[in-house]
Order: sequence, then structure tokens, then C-alpha cells
Amino acid sequence: MYLNVTQKSRDLFRDYPVVRSIDVAQRAARANPIFSWHATAITARRQRFVLISHDASALCVVLNTADCATQRLADLFWAQYGLAAADLTTYRHVAGDWQINQLLDHQRVRRLNEQGMYVDFLWQQAITSPLELALLVAQTPPLGRQQPRHQVATIARDLTPTRFRWHP
Repeated sequence: MYLNVTQKSRDLFRDYPVVRSIDVAQRAARANPIFSWHATAITARRQRFVLISHDASALCVVLNTADCATQRLADLFWAQYGLAAADLTTYRHVAGDWQINQLLDHQRVRRLNEQGMYVDFLWQQAITSPLELALLVAQTPPLGRQQPRHQVATIARDLTPTRFRWHP
């Protein structure tokens, strides 16, 4: 599974392996968007969050790094992923472990930054549950001329186990 990580969040992912070849990883991530994610870190009201946005659906996982003191970031991520247990097992088996990659799509980063502003707004409104934050953030429409390729209503369809196959 590829995590395309922004520079400002690299320190949070230093314990995970980096791809061997950036060009090969980027081609594979484009061919297999269901196994590709973009990640960034934001600070909202003195709390640091990691936003991990799925490339093939509207799914966005919001993690509070304060919880990383007791759990690894990957463990927090899989706990928040939101698939049924059997589907999650299948996804993890096919996707493999995290591999840290350079950014793939700057439009995804722009979207992550918009979602980060929304996390800050929600945190100010005393919404602190990571799952609730993730659900609300995933529903935010893009600003400007960006068109969402996927919607929250299609997450279940976008992430059906029949799509969990690597493409060359």
C-alpha cells in the first residue's frame, strides 16, 4: 500500500519503509489507486492531526497524533478504516504494508489542505472523536473548481472486495 506523504508529515512516518524506486512506485500507485493514499499533517488548536485521504474514494481518515503515544500510527489507521472485518482483512492482505512514497498528485494535496481547515473548524466546535471528524471531513465539498471524483455515498461501492486486485 502506498502512502504519498507531504514533506511536513514525513517525521510521523519515519518508522515505515520508503519505496525503493519512486518512479516504479508512482506508476504502480496510478495503476492501483485503490491501494494509494495521500497523507499530510496539520495543527489545529495545538493538536496535531494526520489526514490520510484515499485516492480511489471519498474516504478520509483523521488521526490525532496525541494517540500515537500509546499506539502506532498504522494501528490507529486500521482501527479507523471503516470496512467490515472480513473486507478489511482482504484489503490488508492484498495491499500489503505501508510504503512511504513522494507526492503523486498535487490536487490531492490541495484537497487535503482544505480538509485540514475543516478539521480545525470542527475541533473548534468541540467535535473531537476521530471517527466523527473523518466522516464529516469526507463529506466536505471541494472548494473552487475541483470536482470530486467520488462521494461519501459511493464509498461502499468504491471499496468492494472485488476491486482489491493489483493491476500491472
